[in-house]
Amino acid sequence: MNYSRLKNIYDKNNENILPVKAWMFLEIHEKLNEWEWSRIWRFKWLVISVKKPNHPDGTFTIRWPVARMTIEKIYPLSFKKFDKVLLLDDYKTKRAKLYYIREKVWKDARFKSKITNEGKDIDLTKKVEKKVEKKSD
Repeated sequence: MNYSRLKNIYDKNNENILPVKAWMFLEIHEKLNEWEWSRIWRFKWLVISVKKPNHPDGTFTIRWPVARMTIEKIYPLSFKKFDKVLLLDDYKTKRAKLYYIREKVWKDARFKSKITNEGKDIDLTKKVEKKVEKKSD
């Protein structure tokens, strides 16, 4: 597949690629259109893997327990239905893919924060838009 051609198509459509890394704890606000009305669905997730980072065809996998079940979702890095993506925390890591976290229970999976309070609650979608504006100047 011709990836430069794919990148040109994404650039024409102003697709923004989120700067997501593994071990980021995100609060995602997703727009849902249901019949005649729309709403925003908010949830908090841990990013366990990123495939093809900084690439228009890349994806990231998120995981978190919800209502006594553990849910995993895969999103593209350039997803137009994100209203906001807030960075709540970023943890120290030694691995790029965190599939081993699936077997861990709460106390076994210990996290050490890497960022301070000033670095928290940053909207990653706004951060991407600023980078795009700088490139166009």
